[in-house]
Amino acid sequence: MNFTPINFINNLIYIVKGELGLFFALGIIALSTIILNRFFTDKK
Repeated sequence: MNFTPINFINNLIYIVKGELGLFFALGIIALSTIILNRFFTDKK
């Protein structure tokens, strides 16, 4: 088993892309939940 720390540096771009993808996906889900909640709540 070879330990090459430079491979972690080389893979950081993929880690950042994955984290940004999760952030945007969760943001879209949260925004859609907020918007749907505003449309379908009972107004008193």
